[in-house]
Amino acid sequence: MKLKQFLPAFLMCASWALAIPARPLAAQVSTSKVYELRIYTANAGKLAELEALLGAQGIRIFGKHGIQNVFDGTVLEGAPIDGADATNMLICILGHKSSAAANKDWAEVDADPAWKTAWAGAEKSGPLLSRPASSLLLEATSFTPVLEAPTAAGAPTRVFELRKYNTGAERLPAMVDEFQSGLAAILVKVGMTPILYTTAEDKSSFVYLLAHKDREAARASWTAFTPEFRPFMAQFNAKQAATAPPADPAAPPRRRTPDDNRFLVPTSFSPIR
Repeated sequence: MKLKQFLPAFLMCASWALAIPARPLAAQVSTSKVYELRIYTANAGKLAELEALLGAQGIRIFGKHGIQNVFDGTVLEGAPIDGADATNMLICILGHKSSAAANKDWAEVDADPAWKTAWAGAEKSGPLLSRPASSLLLEATSFTPVLEAPTAAGAPTRVFELRKYNTGAERLPAMVDEFQSGLAAILVKVGMTPILYTTAEDKSSFVYLLAHKDREAARASWTAFTPEFRPFMAQFNAKQAATAPPADPAAPPRRRTPDDNRFLVPTSFSPIR
């Protein structure tokens, strides 16, 4: 990365670091401006074959066409919306240079003879997917951490938590403001490691990825979060009430729980584990 490219990102992250305790990080080499939450749902009994396909060839082919692999995981605990599909899901967070580039990248992948051959080979015994992969383009917030370097070989594998608040465009700015004003700092204070904070490009949701030592550590952190959260929100809401116009009584209530919350186990080919 060139010095001129590095300095603006460093200055932006430095202001965020004043509010959130620092942790040792070495940034991934990345030119991604847009992230993608991509969810593959395999047919029953096909998840291992899907993982093998992406791990052995897919991720390499994606990279050849400009798609950065950030994180890949299978579901330890799914969201209510997942139902029985949770055990068949492979969730990927990928990076692109832009929204337009994302469309171009996938068009190139789909046309790549190596990908066509690999996919056809993986489906000799039947279709891999129960439905087409879902895709949501994401933009990093100003307070997202510097992206972690790939996890060192032999390091303990963590449990990850993907939280998606389906706020809608009207509620999204307030949600971002809450996190930027202090909620992100509280998550770190109670022992969670933020990986990425994003907003959906279509303004439909706030999506973020956390890391925990293990599932029990996640429970302990969320237990510790509640007594920190309540006074913060009381102060935050009081400040907002003093400056905001009167609330519309017909407006829908703010969502206080994530609509989609999943605990994930990283795959062997996930850069961040």
